[in-house]
Amino acid sequence: MKNLIYFWKRFLLPHLSLFVLVLCTGMIAAAASGAGVPFMVKYVFPVVFRGEAGDTPELLSLIPALQSLSADSLLLLACASMPAIFLVRGVAMWGNAVMVNILGIRILETLRMQVFCRVQELPIAFMESRRKGDIMSRILADTGSVQGILTTVSNDLIKQPITAACAIGAFIYLLVSSGQGVLFLVNLVFIGIAACPIYEFGKRISQKAQRAQQGLGELNTAVQQNLENQREVRAYAMEEREIQEFRKVSWRLRTNIVKLVKYQKALVPVMEIVTALALSFLLVRGRMCGLTLTDFMAIAAALFFTFDSMKRAGTAWNRFNEAQGALKRLAEVMLEPNTIPESENPKTFGGPVKGEIRFRKVSFGYDPEKLVLRDVDLTIPPGQIVGLVGPSGSGKTTFASLIPRFYEATKGAVEVDGIDVRELRTHELRENLSLVGQQALLFAGTIRENIRLGRMAASDEEIMAAADSAAVTKFLSSQPQGIDTELGQGGAGLSGGQRQRVAIARAFVKDAPILILDEATASLDAESEREIQEELDKLAQGRTTLIVAHRFSTIRNAQRILVFDYGRIVGDGTHEELYASCPLYKELYDRQGID
Repeated sequence: MKNLIYFWKRFLLPHLSLFVLVLCTGMIAAAASGAGVPFMVKYVFPVVFRGEAGDTPELLSLIPALQSLSADSLLLLACASMPAIFLVRGVAMWGNAVMVNILGIRILETLRMQVFCRVQELPIAFMESRRKGDIMSRILADTGSVQGILTTVSNDLIKQPITAACAIGAFIYLLVSSGQGVLFLVNLVFIGIAACPIYEFGKRISQKAQRAQQGLGELNTAVQQNLENQREVRAYAMEEREIQEFRKVSWRLRTNIVKLVKYQKALVPVMEIVTALALSFLLVRGRMCGLTLTDFMAIAAALFFTFDSMKRAGTAWNRFNEAQGALKRLAEVMLEPNTIPESENPKTFGGPVKGEIRFRKVSFGYDPEKLVLRDVDLTIPPGQIVGLVGPSGSGKTTFASLIPRFYEATKGAVEVDGIDVRELRTHELRENLSLVGQQALLFAGTIRENIRLGRMAASDEEIMAAADSAAVTKFLSSQPQGIDTELGQGGAGLSGGQRQRVAIARAFVKDAPILILDEATASLDAESEREIQEELDKLAQGRTTLIVAHRFSTIRNAQRILVFDYGRIVGDGTHEELYASCPLYKELYDRQGID
């Protein structure tokens, strides 16, 4: 319920005026159904079906002014009142349905946008701890469930109880006016019986729905993982294994949905049985008490609308419980604390960035009990090219990732040009960094558009100059539309080396003073690596450059090398100095057999 209040305030209150109109039309429809129809049967039908004895209908006694009308005029008025009531009811229901959908569309768009924006704000660590398919399911599927709660369900949970209240009011009035007030007390038992399955089914539906939502996230993850790794699946003949894994996940989801549907659909027949019992009791008791047909029909209509609105309210309540899992899953995203917050009073570089990097007694751990970096204290002067080497898991990439604030130092401070990165606006900090990773991740679009992502304001001349510097122009002639060739998702249509050159061109056009090369050639063959390395060497000139290296050939031009081991820097110097003084560096270097 706490999550519902949060989402209701955040996404429904901004559209409060439209929601009030939704409620007003719903209340009009509810009153026309719950009270209008029974009273029409009670008072209008006797006017239309007057007996030959000419008994005065009760309506004429209540409204003496109608007695002056002729029989034909009175009949015409009575007949006109019936479509008038249903016209009011129909128009109100139409207006309610249209405005509910308009409201739902607005809220869904806002909700999805805010969840998506929130994902962009959260730290990299949050993204790395979640499966991509599960996050996609939250953005696409869970938002739709929550939108239904905020609009349709909220509307029904208000409109249907009002309908029931109007019907119960008409029911009491009609029973008392017919001298059968005791029947209301007896029917309270049936109303209580009807409320029990609504409550019990709601609890079970909430549990089953949460499992179904989780299952949908697992299914999305399985599909995404399979599609992203098609080469490996085919190369290792894993098709049958993938099919079996998908079948297991799909079967679990199907089982949970079937259980959910059983409880969802059980409410309607249960409520209809209770309604039939109540009407049957009313019929028998009314016959014993001498109720007229008109009185019975009016009372039965009021009782029917009471149980019908309870059934609809119960269905809405079940939908609410069904979406509890979605509420919880979205709340995990929306209420996830941002562990890398923006400074309340951010500083600015105040001019061109030189690129000096300083680590002041920095320690970091994904888990506070297990540090990945320990007491790192050093300064990297502007324009220096620094290689980072060490065994896998020694902290090289983590060291580089602390500079753009992908992670926050657990202890100590990371400074750029003497300013703690926590005191800078993250956007300004990252504007002054370029990153080329091991996997060149390109976006669907043209080669030109992918290069321009480095700096959106870059001119076509600057883009072509960057493409030339990164040797992108060497393969443009083989592309159907040159630099304006459309690429598929992830840069499909280009080889690994070509994608890497486009990523390097993006860094060229950004022209940032700080460059991070995170094993930028590790996924390439030896020939492609030699070609790409030339472009990387040009890119590094005049910039403060950190090269996370697995292959020592990529740091041949490094002016300084840092050797990492278990989160500590155990060597700092030139190649010659480290080869002579650092056993770990010598071992790693000799193992690669570099001349």
